Amino acid sequence: MTFDITDERQTFCWLRMRLEPRYRVVAEPDASYYSEHKFCYRVYDGDKLLREFRGDFRTLVPQTLLSAARALVGQLESQSVIADAGGEARAVDGANSQSAKRLIASRLVPLRQHQTYFSSGRAAFTWLIRDAVRPQRVWLPTFVCWSLIQAMQQRFPQTPLMFYAVDRKLQCQWPKSTEPGDTLVYIHYFGHVSAVPDVSAECVLLEDISHQLIPRTDLDGSWRFGSLRKTYRIADGGIVHGLHSPVYETDDGLSTWLRGCSRDWRDLREAENMMDRGWRVSDMSSQSLAQMLASDWVKMAEQRCSNQRFLQTHLPVGEPLVSFRQDEVPLLHNILMPDVEQRDSLRSFLASRGIFCSIHWPLHPVLRNSANVDSEDAAWLESHVLSIPVADDFDLNDMTRIVEAAREWSEAGR
Repeated sequence: MTFDITDERQTFCWLRMRLEPRYRVVAEPDASYYSEHKFCYRVYDGDKLLREFRGDFRTLVPQTLLSAARALVGQLESQSVIADAGGEARAVDGANSQSAKRLIASRLVPLRQHQTYFSSGRAAFTWLIRDAVRPQRVWLPTFVCWSLIQAMQQRFPQTPLMFYAVDRKLQCQWPKSTEPGDTLVYIHYFGHVSAVPDVSAECVLLEDISHQLIPRTDLDGSWRFGSLRKTYRIADGGIVHGLHSPVYETDDGLSTWLRGCSRDWRDLREAENMMDRGWRVSDMSSQSLAQMLASDWVKMAEQRCSNQRFLQTHLPVGEPLVSFRQDEVPLLHNILMPDVEQRDSLRSFLASRGIFCSIHWPLHPVLRNSANVDSEDAAWLESHVLSIPVADDFDLNDMTRIVEAAREWSEAGR
């Protein structure tokens, strides 16, 4: 991805994004102090110098550098295909590529991790679709969070949105009609590892790891993205696995601010509404990143597994939606109730005891109003499922409260 250049001081970054890796763009800055206004940018085709831009921003005639840079890019683009530099970053790091005699200096190219952070899962998803994959069509499951559908509607209204069916046991019916240029999103529901989609090799896979505390590393062939707020108690955060170099959009961060300053659930709900109204492909906040990196994943996983096992053994109502394997970490304990009336009655009763449960997921209007999509089972899940928290914030005493409240509801005749 590049950006719309508005200031001539952005020229060097803009040239690198537009021309590399097909061409090489090099700055030759004056290394002395008080020389920050001087510039020298050179564009090479291999070892051949194509153009040099040199001057002083203090005396530069407005628009001359910008016009010359645009003219060069237009000329080179008309001569050859220029690969986009906004996707996967080059694997060789300048600081680590000199194996013989490495540089000794006070300033070296910063070290980087093979994860790229965003303000939200939908921001990470949007960046992948817009700047990395650029699909002709996008396939989503019928059992899906609204945020991915909304991201497609808001950012890519011209890209056809397709759906494949998910049944009541969360088994996916992979589409048989994928085409070259298609992208398919698949989800590891609530921490339960999904099978790798059985689709055409030309179909690009996007693996949604939002529900996985510790994503597995043995599933290859997919781009990986997710929302970190699903698994960590943080105000914002999304991730794309791999070393990438996104150009972040400006963001006032007010929904993140409101989450951090929330007094109760009403503030948290308003923060979610603010994000739904308008969100940016922006960076993750330092507070959330620091909190996430300080978390003890092993202890978190142990507590969640313990909480889920206790509910599965002692909860007197409902049937578990997911049977977790021994090596899987549950996000929630989802139960299926006989009908929507009993589900809603139990949910209200638990709320009166200070236990708040959610529904995953209400069927999006796009699916509800489409006659060409088999969303019957997704609609059935909406009416029967209740999602009970088992996060590591809670312990055995909390799980016992849930069980006792559910038993009280059951014995009272619902």
